[in-house]
Amino acid sequence: MFTASRIRLMVITCAALFMAMLDNLVLGVALPSIQQSFDASLTDLQWFMNAYTLAFAVLLIPFSVLGERLGRKRMFLTGVVLFTLGSAFSGLSESSIQLILSRALQGIGGAAVVPLSLTLVNAAFPANMRAAALGIWSGISGLGLSIGPLIGGLIVEGAPWQLIFWVNVPVGLFAFILGCFWLTESKGRRKPMDPLGILLLASGLFGIVYGLEQGNEEGWGSALVVSCLAGGLLLLLFFYLWERTRKQPFVQFDMFRSGRYSAYIFAGFWMNAGIFGAIFLLTLFLQQGQGYSALEAGVRTMAWTGCTMLFAPLAGFAVNKFGNRKLLSLGLLFQAVALVGFAWLIIAQGVDFPFLYQAPLMMLAGTGMGLSFTPLSHGVLSSVPETSAGEASGINNASRELGGVFGIAISGLILEIGDPIQSAADFGTHITPALLAGAGMLLLGLVSVLAFARASSTSSLRPSGSVQPAEEMP
Repeated sequence: MFTASRIRLMVITCAALFMAMLDNLVLGVALPSIQQSFDASLTDLQWFMNAYTLAFAVLLIPFSVLGERLGRKRMFLTGVVLFTLGSAFSGLSESSIQLILSRALQGIGGAAVVPLSLTLVNAAFPANMRAAALGIWSGISGLGLSIGPLIGGLIVEGAPWQLIFWVNVPVGLFAFILGCFWLTESKGRRKPMDPLGILLLASGLFGIVYGLEQGNEEGWGSALVVSCLAGGLLLLLFFYLWERTRKQPFVQFDMFRSGRYSAYIFAGFWMNAGIFGAIFLLTLFLQQGQGYSALEAGVRTMAWTGCTMLFAPLAGFAVNKFGNRKLLSLGLLFQAVALVGFAWLIIAQGVDFPFLYQAPLMMLAGTGMGLSFTPLSHGVLSSVPETSAGEASGINNASRELGGVFGIAISGLILEIGDPIQSAADFGTHITPALLAGAGMLLLGLVSVLAFARASSTSSLRPSGSVQPAEEMP
């Protein structure tokens, strides 16, 4: 049951999680104001966003594994401190370089907060309550990520842009102070430090994420992008070969021998690739195609995010009855159908149609997201021993973050194919194939789940006496 100690843990971890997820996208609507304040270049504007994403994506796995070794509470609270300091420094920034470095510090803190908040929740609840707790965690995560543009728009409309960062400071102080007293320390599998492995992994992920983010700006055939992507893949290959030589590897690649674990990791990648690429496109469509302001567009996307917030916790309570596989398959299907519906609507109506036509599709997509977040996280964690939960959480979050970056890059690439966009009608013509590509990515995730997320054996990974995952329960 939800005891007082578990409720306190959920309050602390979800407050920090919401803060970290919110800052993925909250800055976007404030970029014009920041550009005016600093006389910033377009490159600076890109780095205001990319500094956070790069640091966040690159350090998710290292922080997760360090949490297992040094203590989950300790690393989680360290992340809260770093994120809060990064927020304060961002609000105090007086130049572009100061803001870029402060955003990177935020990303470093977020890379510890997000996976370790999931691990702390997973460790605090017994197996029969874990899915419900993860449902609440997923709902808060999805809400923070989705309403970032809305909150940013509300703040920028009536206050200085610095307030976007200052609102994090009291939340961070709240989470840190109460976390010191209310959270209980726990650890996973203790491994020896591996500086070379951490360096290879972080450098490889940096190369891939940076290459994807620069692809549309620099050109996919440019020397910078090709060298970043190729170098990143090569460094990850060296990381894999190095880890195979170690008796206690930094990352347990044997976890991928479980078909269920691999299926949920790949499904998470393709879901984020398809849906976050689509969110990026549809946010642009509301503004550039239909003429709404950033705030008006953010308000309308509440039809999407509200359903995500509602159905993620409900999915947590439904997992033990229906299983991860069924709920996730339904969620992925809903999202794919919604994107196909958006494409059909634009083809049939052009760009000049009322929001009433879009709202049902946004609600369907938001429902699908809500149904997907919980079974994805629960499916990954239930496929490995509890001693590997932190590591699995880090890989899950890193793969989904990579998926989001990949999806936005591919969506931008498809959007630019053909003649230049010179009108709202041109934007509608260009966006439809990109939305269909997003639906295709979601269907790849669905195929992965249906084909491989069966109750395959994980006995080589789970210690004897561990609780069966939802799919294996009678």
